[in-house]
Amino acid sequence: MFMLIHNGKQYDSKAIVGAAYEHQFGEPLRNTDFSGGQASVVPKLSSLGFKVVALEVTDSTSALAQEVPESMWEGGKRMVSVNAYERSAAARAACIEAHGSRCAICDFDFGEVYGAEFLGFIHVHHRVPVSEVGARYEVDPVKDLVPLCPNCHAIVHYGNKTRSEEEVKQRIKKAKNPGPVE
Repeated sequence: MFMLIHNGKQYDSKAIVGAAYEHQFGEPLRNTDFSGGQASVVPKLSSLGFKVVALEVTDSTSALAQEVPESMWEGGKRMVSVNAYERSAAARAACIEAHGSRCAICDFDFGEVYGAEFLGFIHVHHRVPVSEVGARYEVDPVKDLVPLCPNCHAIVHYGNKTRSEEEVKQRIKKAKNPGPVE
C-alpha cells in the first residue's frame, strides 16, 4: 500500500485517486476499477507534486535497530536501562514531505535502487541531537530534521560526535577525488 503525505498527514494513495476522479467526473472510481501502486497511482500523484511512500510512517516503521556491543558471544540475555527519547511520526512524515526521501548528503534513494517496496524509506536525522536539547520541545520538521541514508547517518554520529551534513559531503567529495599521491 502506498501512502500520500500532504500537510504532514498521511492518506491512502488509491483512495485519493478515487476521490479525485469523483470530484472531476461526478462519479466515484472504485478501487476495483484500476490497479494502483507503482505503475499508475504513484507516478500520477508524484507528477502532481505529492510525496508518496511505500509504508505508512509510524513509530514501528521508523524504528531503528539497536547497535550490539563489540563481542563475539551472541544470544545472552541481559537487562539494559537506557534513556529513550520520543520521536514524532508526524514530524518524520512532514520532513519527508518537505525534503523528499533522497539522502541530503549522498543523494541515495532507496526506492530508485531497491524498488517500489522501499519508496520513501530513509532515516530522519535531528540536526541538533534530541539528547542535547535536554527537554521536550516542538520540532520544526523543515529546519530541524533532514533525510539521511543509514550510511551517512552513521557517519554523522560516528565516534559519539555530530558532524555537519557539509562535513560529510566534503569527506565523500575528497574520497571520490583524492588528488595526487605524495
